[in-house]
This record gives sequence, structure tokens and C-alpha cells, in this order.
Amino acid sequence: MPNFLSKLTSCIHRNDIPKNVKSLMYSKSRQFFKLSRFELMCDEILIEIFEYIPLIDLFNGFVNLNFRLNILLRDVRLGICLDQNNENCTKYFLNILYYFCKQIIYIHIDHYPLLNLKKFSNLRSLIIYLPTKIQLLSINNRFLSNLSRLWIGIINKNDQIILWKNLFGNKQFKKLYFCNFFQINFNEQNFNSYQICLNIKKLFITNISTKDFLFILLLLPNLYQLEICISDVLLKSEENLTNFSHQNLRILKIEFLEKIPKLNHLNNLISFVPYIQQCTLILIHLIKIKDYAILQNILINKLLQLKQFICSIDYYCQFQSNQMIKKFHRLKIKLPFFQTMKIIPCTIHQDKCLRKTWMSKTLIPIY
Repeated sequence: MPNFLSKLTSCIHRNDIPKNVKSLMYSKSRQFFKLSRFELMCDEILIEIFEYIPLIDLFNGFVNLNFRLNILLRDVRLGICLDQNNENCTKYFLNILYYFCKQIIYIHIDHYPLLNLKKFSNLRSLIIYLPTKIQLLSINNRFLSNLSRLWIGIINKNDQIILWKNLFGNKQFKKLYFCNFFQINFNEQNFNSYQICLNIKKLFITNISTKDFLFILLLLPNLYQLEICISDVLLKSEENLTNFSHQNLRILKIEFLEKIPKLNHLNNLISFVPYIQQCTLILIHLIKIKDYAILQNILINKLLQLKQFICSIDYYCQFQSNQMIKKFHRLKIKLPFFQTMKIIPCTIHQDKCLRKTWMSKTLIPIY
């Protein structure tokens, strides 16, 4: 990249040109030498070129070359992607970030404690895996009013309340529609102080309890897509939520970290989201045909608008592939609902065992 930039900028017109050269450039016969071939390109092409150049090279190679390039640099939309071991995480690079802070629209970082998020007022997308408490305090509508996508990794349990107050407090994000969190753990004592958020439409959560899953449904009435991994199997309905149903959720993906003792417990959970059209379940050790029959009844009775269903069942490796194929062949005969079932071999033992069985069912809408 340095060699490319040196060639690209070697003939760019600068203000500090010697007088004898400058006089030749102003002669009528040599007027076209004033601009390099690079600068003869239109503004739109130059801006697009700048967006492909790394931030530090863009600063070192083009800033303060001439008035026109400085103006164009202010119209470039930039972003940064840094991992924890990146060599660019220095104070010099930090000054470069602050120079372009009004133009940076996305920041994807692992851990950068020195970064002051308050300066990036035009930020659209933020991914930060290990945020500090100060950075969490900066993630609010006052400083990041244009934020539309938010991805937060691991944060201290005591610091989670900072984020929830910014999302579900009095001054909520107006443009935020997508969120991805590693964990959500609401404090029931503070839950009554939270307000409904109407903007968030897509939510992904790596670790959540059943209780907090229900809280999410209450706080996000306009949620359209939800992907979660439930850490418990306590699927009993709350007494005050027996008649509750989410009206706008259409895409749901649930992974259970523990084995569900009875599939009837899943019935209580599904009852809160009756308008799902695309459903994905990741279960553990669903072996008996009776269990498949229960699952079929739950889907047909509770999800009346279901159009597509995908289910992944994890098995231990003691099952031989020929045994599994015969077993699921009998299942298809008894339960035609699972005719589109596919068996995916285990990647570790190749064809010696089967770890996952996918059931993909496209349903005819019921009117």
C-alpha cells in the first residue's frame, strides 16, 4: 500500500512547488500540467477510491495536499475494524480516528479502552466485544443519535443496567433497529422502570433465561425477528402472562443449552408467539417417535401461520448411520409431517455416526 500511495500522489499538485516550476505551470501552453491525471478524475470517483484506502494511509497520503482533496476527504464515509492484537491501536492512530470522527459510520473492535465513542456522532453501526463502563455510558441517544445497528459482547453483570437504561429508558434510540447481545439478564426490581421500545425490529441473544425472554417480548412489541439461546428449561408460564401473545414476531430461532425434560414445556413457550411464520429449533436427543408426534402437535396447534420449520437434533456418536437411517425412515412413514427430513453426518467421524438431523418442513398457510 505505501508504494501504491507514493505512485498515486507523486504527481499531485501541491501548494509548496518551487517558483521556477510554478511559473512554467502558469504559462498558457503548459496550463494542463497544473493538475495530475489523478486529480482530473471527477469527485465521485475520487471519493469512492478514498473509501477503499486504509484509514492511516488515507491520512498520511492525502490530508492537506491541496484544498480540493481536503474538501473531498470530508465527504468520504469511513469505518474501522480492529482486533485486540492490532498494531494500529496506538495514540497516533487514535488521533487519526478523531480527525475523521464525523465521517466514520461503523466501528468494529474487540477491546479498545482508549476510544472515546462520544466523538463519533454519525456512527451507524457499532460492534464492540469487550466494552468498558465509560464506553457503555457513551452508548446512548445523546451522543450516538444515528446508531442503527448495535452489537455488544461480554459485559459485567453490574454494568448491564447501564445499557438497558439507554435502550429502554426515557431517551431511547430513534433509529436503532438491530441488536446483538451476548447475554441479557434483567433485574426484576428495576424492570418496572423500563419503557417499551418501538424501534428495535431484529434481536439476537447468545445467552438468555426463559424469564428474560418473556420480558423481551413485553418490551419490544414491534420485534420482527428473534434468535436466542435459552440457558434454562423452566418453561412454566407466568400467572400474569397467560393471555399474552406477541403480535408482530414472524421469525424465531431458539436453541436450548439443556435437554428439555418434556416437550409439553415447549408448548408454553410457543404460546407467546402464535404468529410465527419461520421457526427454527435446536434441540438435544429427540429420539422417540412419541416426541416427534408431540412436536408436530405443538407446531400445528400453536403456530397457525407457520410456513417454514427447521429443527436440528443433536445426538451422541454411538448411533451408527445405518441404524439412524432406518429409524427415521420409519418416522417418515408414521408422521408425514416430517417428509422433508434430512440427515447430516457428523463432521468429526465422517460416515461412522450422525450428530445432527435437520427437519425442514414447508407448510401450506391455513386460512
